[in-house]
Amino acid sequence: MEPIWAVGLMTGTVLDGNIDVALIKTDGERIDDFGTYRLMPYPASIRSLLEETLAAARAWNFTGPEPAIFRKAEEALTRAQSAAVKELVEGYGMTMAEIGVVGFHGQTVLHRAPQVGRLGQTRQLGDGELMHAILGTKVAYDFRSADMRAGGQGAPLAAAYHTALMRGAGASGEVAVLNLGGVANITWWDGADNVIAFDTGPANAPLNDFIKSKGFGEMDRDGALGGAGKVDEARLAKLLQHPYLTKPYPKSLDRFDFGAAMADGLSAEDGAALLTAFTASAVGKALDLLPSRPKKLVVSGGGRHNPTMMAMLASRAEVEVVLAESLGWSGDAVEAECFAFLAVRVLRGLPISFPSTTGAPRPMRGGKLAG
Repeated sequence: MEPIWAVGLMTGTVLDGNIDVALIKTDGERIDDFGTYRLMPYPASIRSLLEETLAAARAWNFTGPEPAIFRKAEEALTRAQSAAVKELVEGYGMTMAEIGVVGFHGQTVLHRAPQVGRLGQTRQLGDGELMHAILGTKVAYDFRSADMRAGGQGAPLAAAYHTALMRGAGASGEVAVLNLGGVANITWWDGADNVIAFDTGPANAPLNDFIKSKGFGEMDRDGALGGAGKVDEARLAKLLQHPYLTKPYPKSLDRFDFGAAMADGLSAEDGAALLTAFTASAVGKALDLLPSRPKKLVVSGGGRHNPTMMAMLASRAEVEVVLAESLGWSGDAVEAECFAFLAVRVLRGLPISFPSTTGAPRPMRGGKLAG
């Protein structure tokens, strides 16, 4: 297949109030052109609606009928993200008719990993048919459900794209890709056929929630609070005994599996230092689980903007850390680009998840296609 232009959308569980939108040209195996990327803010009304929706989802917990707020939030976010796609494409001097497919991840409101004897469940809000009706372009959506119905974790899904990026950069074996979103996930590739991916632990979600609860804004900007605080090493050592951290992969997390309560009772500075150290140390434990420990981590996602987190990754995970930009990638765009890439794979009927990345029984095709 000839490469086509595809748009990818991502709004993370960290709820920073933004839509990530990226345009790439790809055949679903290689990246032909990194087109453009933009961060577009949601209207404030949608942001507060999504916060309410996440709270309703946790109360619902896959039991009984879905909360009514889901329908309202789904329509609002689908319309907002459709507008963002149109704005990005037209701002780049193209028309929607030139776009082969849009990859619409939607907003994860709840994710429950499988357990012995019980399939996992996941819910992303996003109406692919409505987006197709608005944009007139094919839309791939609902990327995780098929994998979970087959017994997989449904996450992480970035492995296929991370591997394509590493292949393009000639990096393998001693290099892994770490994405620091609400949750942290890693992809390791041996340079041949073996790709491993899993969630290492939390990243920005508990830290942001903690900072917000202390009245210091939305995040630990520039790692200033964490950098000024002192890590309670005894408390950290206890937290690091959590069974998830040594559990064999494949494995995945919900945004709330590790919460801000880990820092209860601490000052803003010391709490931020503890939560940042926990994220970094959890990554170190994850590296120990891999077939060979990478010497270098290429870091993407919002967490790489936190110098305290990057410094703690180097010291506590005992690994060289470099920004995604050092390989010519856009570290903020990687997740949105990933769903453009996966959308093309959906279009082509190629697998988007694998036994070594989600625990699915076989390489799995996934996603639904509107239009």
